[in-house]
Amino acid sequence: MSQPYPLISCICITSNKAKQLEKAMDCFTTQNYPNKELVISYPNNDLLSKEVVKHRQQDETLKIMQIERAEKESLGNARNHAIAKCSGDYVCLWDDENWYHPSRLTYQFNSMQIVGQRYQASVLSRIFLFDARLKKAYVSFPYNWYRTMLCRKEILLQNQNTNAYRTEDTHLITFLSGRKLLYQIDDTPFLYVYIYHGTNTWDHKYFEYFVNKSELLDEELTERILKMIDN
Repeated sequence: MSQPYPLISCICITSNKAKQLEKAMDCFTTQNYPNKELVISYPNNDLLSKEVVKHRQQDETLKIMQIERAEKESLGNARNHAIAKCSGDYVCLWDDENWYHPSRLTYQFNSMQIVGQRYQASVLSRIFLFDARLKKAYVSFPYNWYRTMLCRKEILLQNQNTNAYRTEDTHLITFLSGRKLLYQIDDTPFLYVYIYHGTNTWDHKYFEYFVNKSELLDEELTERILKMIDN
């Protein structure tokens, strides 16, 4: 009999962003999904990230795996390596730059469990975007955000990330959608806040492209989002 809550491995590829890594780990710690592990990959010369991970590993209630990679290893290869080494039946991408609601894992996993269907992955098609420099927030237009992917590990092993330093592997979205294996969630943007702070992996032009197609939120909602991500 399969487990009601199979292990989900959250893959975090980081590099010299210790403060952001700590926030990403906070978001992982508060997840209400009961069976999870966090897999953190950082360059072997990133001593601050190493210390952050070492400190968190003292909490025996958390499952945390660390991977030290070569300094010049690409983002794509780092993801592939972390996915291969993780223990989960499912894999969730866990960017160090963004904020996640405590119910993200639970909601995405449960959404896939539809009787009579055979969904192997879920993705959020609407999320919040937040410009930390200008203090402006948006709700995104409908788009399959690769970075929000929760997917069976075996599928990711068969469809690996490209060997690139910046990668949004849309080929996996195409593969899953074409076989009707992808469940798209469009009514819970609060589960994921994509934060632009000026030192993101993707530059401002990339963020601006999405902002220009998204809906600007009013001051009240923006303030609520700011409080969420600052807590």
